[in-house]
Amino acid sequence: MRWNNFSRVSVLLCLLFFISNCVFAAPPRDLVKRIEKAKEFLDDIMEAPDTEIPAALFEKCRGIVIMRQYRAGFVFGVKGGFGVALVKDEKTGEWSPPAFVKAGEGSYGVQIGGQAVDSVLLIMNKEGMEMLMKTKFKLGVDGSVAVGPIGRDAAAKLGPGTAILVYSRAKGLYAGATIEGGFILNDDEANQKFYGIKGLTAQDILFGGAVDIPKEAKGLISALKSYETRYQKIKEKE
Repeated sequence: MRWNNFSRVSVLLCLLFFISNCVFAAPPRDLVKRIEKAKEFLDDIMEAPDTEIPAALFEKCRGIVIMRQYRAGFVFGVKGGFGVALVKDEKTGEWSPPAFVKAGEGSYGVQIGGQAVDSVLLIMNKEGMEMLMKTKFKLGVDGSVAVGPIGRDAAAKLGPGTAILVYSRAKGLYAGATIEGGFILNDDEANQKFYGIKGLTAQDILFGGAVDIPKEAKGLISALKSYETRYQKIKEKE
C-alpha cells in the first residue's frame, strides 16, 4: 500500500512538472527579439517619407513578410537574413500569429562593402498567398515582384498581376550591380522552439489556426492594425 501511494504521488509530481514546463516555459529570448525587431523595421519604414507604405495598399494587402537581410563581400556577395510572416483573414480582417521565416540569396557582380537591408513585403493577391503556402519560394520566379509605389495615388500605379510589393531601407555601405535571385523559406526549427510544438510548420501557423497569438507578438499586431486604420481615417476626411 505504501509503495502504491508513493508511486501515485511520484506520477502526480511528474505530471505537474511536465504540465508546468509546457505551460510556463518562456519562448527563447532570441526569437522574441526577432518579433520585436520586425516591429522596429516596420516602424522605421513607415516613418520615413521615402519608404512609407501608402495606407490604401496596407489596408488592401492580404499578408506581410518583414525581413532583415544582409549583404557582404567584394565581387562575390552573399545574402541571408531572418524575419516573420503574417497573413490577414479575408473574412474578419484579423492578423494571424507570426511565423518565422529566413532568407538566402547568392549574387555575382561588382560589389563593394556590406549592407543590412530592412524590407517589408506586402502580399497583394491569391498568387502571393500561394507563395506563402510553400516551404520555399523564389522572388520573381514563383510570383511577380515589384518595388512598392509611394504617394496618394499609389494604388492606381499597382499592376493587377503584382503578387508582392517590396519596401526597403538600407543601412551601411553598398555599391555595384549584381545579378541575383532571392528566396524565402520557412524557419520551422524556430517556429517549433517558439511555440513549443513539435512538427509545427509556418503553414500551420499562418493558415491552419494551430496556435493563438502569443503575447510577445501583440505589439507587432497592434502596429499592423494602426497602420491599416490610417486608410480608414483618410477616407473619413475625404
